[in-house]
Amino acid sequence: MANGDFVRYFGTPLSRTWNRVLFLTWGLFAVAIGFLAAASQRTGKRLWWVDAHGIHLFFTIALIYFSAVAVIGLAVKQSRFALPVAILVGIAHIVSACFDLSETTGSAIPALVLAIATLAASLACMAGIGQRPSARAQ
Repeated sequence: MANGDFVRYFGTPLSRTWNRVLFLTWGLFAVAIGFLAAASQRTGKRLWWVDAHGIHLFFTIALIYFSAVAVIGLAVKQSRFALPVAILVGIAHIVSACFDLSETTGSAIPALVLAIATLAASLACMAGIGQRPSARAQ
């Protein structure tokens, strides 16, 4: 696959059905990460972004949720950037969960599994990428 083919492949919007799948995936991710944050707070095995206090807590939680809301918004708009952003944000959440593996394993493993599952579902949405007609066919 040449570099131009890669850009053309990821620059093509998803079909309506796969946009809905992406929307639901990230919506459920946001709900699940909220439950996980509450559970980690109650058990005392806080994730790195739940361990903060005051205004710092607000900004870290807003950052976590903003990433999911950004993907949801792009999916609703049926933007051609929805899938690449979803993949990048999914990788960022996996890296984020890896920061907690050494200290709060009880909360980090569910966060890691959730992030991997969300990334896998986002990658599955690649099935909905329509192929543009090539320049030669026109």
